[in-house]
Amino acid sequence: MKNWRDQPSTFKLYLYSMLVIVFLLGLSFIVLVYEQLRYEAAIENREQSIRLAAELRQSSNDLARLVRTYIITGNPLYKEQFRAVVEIRDGIRPRPKNYSLAYWDLKALDTDQFGSSTTETGEAISLLDLMHQAGITDAELANLQLSKQKSDMLVTVENKAISLVEEDTPTNPLKREQALAMLADNYFTSMKSEIMRPIIATEQMIIERTQRAVNLANQRLIFVTVCLFVLGGLLLLLIIKIGQQLKRIIGCSVRELQNRIHELGKGNFLTPIHVTDTNSESVLGWLAKTQRKLAELNMEHFKSIIESSDDAIISKNMQSIVASWNLGAEKIFGYTAEEMIGQSMTIIIPPNRLHEEPAILKRIANGEKVDHFETQRLHKNGTLIDISVTISPISNQHGKVIGASKIARDITKAKTAEAEIRRLAFFDSLTGLANRRLLLDRLNQLYATAVRDKLMFAVIFLDLDNFKSLNDSKGHQAGDVLLKQTAERLVSCIRESDTAARFGGDEFVVVLQGPKVQSNPNNEWLNTVLSKIITELGTPYQFGNDYHFCTPSIGVSVFKGQQYTAEQLIKQADHAMYQAKSVGKNCYKVFGE
Repeated sequence: MKNWRDQPSTFKLYLYSMLVIVFLLGLSFIVLVYEQLRYEAAIENREQSIRLAAELRQSSNDLARLVRTYIITGNPLYKEQFRAVVEIRDGIRPRPKNYSLAYWDLKALDTDQFGSSTTETGEAISLLDLMHQAGITDAELANLQLSKQKSDMLVTVENKAISLVEEDTPTNPLKREQALAMLADNYFTSMKSEIMRPIIATEQMIIERTQRAVNLANQRLIFVTVCLFVLGGLLLLLIIKIGQQLKRIIGCSVRELQNRIHELGKGNFLTPIHVTDTNSESVLGWLAKTQRKLAELNMEHFKSIIESSDDAIISKNMQSIVASWNLGAEKIFGYTAEEMIGQSMTIIIPPNRLHEEPAILKRIANGEKVDHFETQRLHKNGTLIDISVTISPISNQHGKVIGASKIARDITKAKTAEAEIRRLAFFDSLTGLANRRLLLDRLNQLYATAVRDKLMFAVIFLDLDNFKSLNDSKGHQAGDVLLKQTAERLVSCIRESDTAARFGGDEFVVVLQGPKVQSNPNNEWLNTVLSKIITELGTPYQFGNDYHFCTPSIGVSVFKGQQYTAEQLIKQADHAMYQAKSVGKNCYKVFGE
């Protein structure tokens, strides 16, 4: 087979032909839309032309009916409508909205005599001008103008009839009869026929002309549609031909080529690509050669990566016997490859974690992969190392799991940093007590527990009375020492389940969990702790040979099921603390007592 890059120009011919067909298809579609619009325009023009001719005929009939009705009834509404018909037809008055042939029949029941006989919608335009705009031919328009002139002559007669009945008030019955006779005599009847004859002839001319236009537009539309289908069939044929030619060039189906490239992209250089002799110079053949070269390079790179990796890369059999041990494993665990290959992995597993190995091997035997398993292992010097391990099964050519490959990363520093970040996030850096964030978190948890179990708890807010004088006299370093000692004394006064926090500066908050609300109506459980705190914190603080007296002022807020938030309880305790300061310090006050 010829090289795929030297294939005959058949493929290019098919491809360029397809592009031409696509272009023609697009052009045909545009023409199709254009012809469709022309066809619809022809239909609309036909309907509009016939409607306008019919409107001229109907206006003559409406005028005769309205003038007769006015003469018989004397109702001025019909006279107003008569004038409206004339003025709208002549373009003096704007055309009403939805002006149709039955418009004045529907207006017969209109009780508004003058103001609303028509609903104006825009610019006034005569009926003949509308016909001209609609594309009516000169011959058709001449006929309609003749009918319009005859109709105007009848309007003159109809106006005379109106003037006759309006000469006397009340109307003279004889003149009414005379006026009605004017509207039914031979002259009036013959003029009506003279009006209708050109209109009927013109309607027939319009129907024939517009029908020809509609038929022509329809023929063009059919022709373009047929061309569109023919071009579509040619495009489909070319697509099939291009597909066949493309398969010869690439040596397989596009999906198979895509899968092969996808496998190479994933780094699978070991699964062989089978190529026949006839396809050896195709794209697939070139891909097979590339795969073999990549596989060779990959093996070299793989060995280099394993040996140069800082991670421990270890392989073992299903009995946990080490089969390979890279330099990264030597750095992390302290054992050399000579010391570990052939030995059990249990050498580096702490006694309290020996149960992990059988569980991991069970998952590996089932073909599972263990991702980022965090645990601890032993260094050769006996220290514990935090590691993150990813373990994958190793299978033979028959798919049976025969071992596991392990990549272990030392995360001891990351764990230490994580613990330090957590300490800084939730604990005061000077005293080691909880900070405000942790205090509020624990207080909200205790609040939820107290509401659920009907428990009491207390929020104790304390401030050191003579702290500022120490800072001023001995400096901030001495103040820091006193704050640390205060924190130690405060912790010694409460249980491990309670919380002591540094709120800021020389202010501290203690949260004490109490008994059930009904079991102890007094505050003995609280008073005992408060007395102990006052005694401990009131003991002088020693700085070398000097002593400093620093007493606490304490405010307390006791929760007994009230609807308070954590922040409100702290504010209440703070308020009570200021009450304690105001009565002499070195004492405590309970909010609300």
